[in-house]
Amino acid sequence: MEIDKLKQWLDLAQQYQAQGFWNQIFTDKTAEKNEMGQMVNPFSLPQEYAPKCDLFETDGFLIAEIEIPGLKRHDIQVAVNEQTVVITGELKALQANGKYYLKERVNRKFKKELTLPFPILPDQCTNEVADGVLVISMPVKAEDMEAIPISFESSSD
Repeated sequence: MEIDKLKQWLDLAQQYQAQGFWNQIFTDKTAEKNEMGQMVNPFSLPQEYAPKCDLFETDGFLIAEIEIPGLKRHDIQVAVNEQTVVITGELKALQANGKYYLKERVNRKFKKELTLPFPILPDQCTNEVADGVLVISMPVKAEDMEAIPISFESSSD
């Protein structure tokens, strides 16, 4: 059994050592180009961007903290309903009149959807941007929350 796994590994290793394999990757005619028309290494292509987020409850509010470095309030949109928050925006990194010597940041749109653990009051939500963090405060809709009684069986010890 272990010999079969070793043979599979060796076959795979030989495939990656073959010159044709790497030539195909780095000379692929369908490779993408950046904003300046230059070929881009497929391993350095930006992954789909979704900002990092924390969601927590405190004092009857759900608080969402979303990292949006470099964005202003007018660069993002926030939509809230009773159980969902959707944050969309665009990171703009290309300067139209600039002569670039290095271009690693790309323009890209993003969308982040948060499913809330319980209903909120959408018309009472507030948000602010400070130090690259969007903070959304959402009051919990307490009348829709249901208390479920917990019973414990007594044991005779």
